[in-house]
Amino acid sequence: MRRMFLAMMLLAGTIGLAGCQQIQQVVDPPSSAAPLPQARIQMRDVDEHGSAAATLLKDENGRPLAVLEPAFITTADIASVALDRNTQGGEPLLSLTMTDAAAPRIQAATEARIGRRVAFSVGDKVLSVATIQGPFGKGMQVSGLGDATQAQRMYTEITGKTP
Repeated sequence: MRRMFLAMMLLAGTIGLAGCQQIQQVVDPPSSAAPLPQARIQMRDVDEHGSAAATLLKDENGRPLAVLEPAFITTADIASVALDRNTQGGEPLLSLTMTDAAAPRIQAATEARIGRRVAFSVGDKVLSVATIQGPFGKGMQVSGLGDATQAQRMYTEITGKTP
């Protein structure tokens, strides 16, 4: 799997994923924009037990991945998305800021999922599978988007804007 991670104490490595550290404050960069409703951003539990009710998606390598419904983060929970760079290497990443209304629910949902694997997807494409290491509510980051051109394409797909 391509190496990806979400910040705010989300993710520590299974299948080549890296650990993250908590972001003290999330501030919308000047290039931030609201996601398009049709972007279909979702974060769902990975189905570890073969539930018949699971939704089957494919990861970036085309391997099947079963996820459970409902998603505990959706496009409606996201106030803005920004194309940014990791300060420790310049890797492109997406910074997501949650709505004030969704933040407490997401905080509780991630707290309840500590130690469980989750999948972050846009449309039908899984961008990341990770283990939640700690709760987060107001923001997260997604990295491992490939090069700057691929990251810009993902930002445009999500927001409809050119960075």
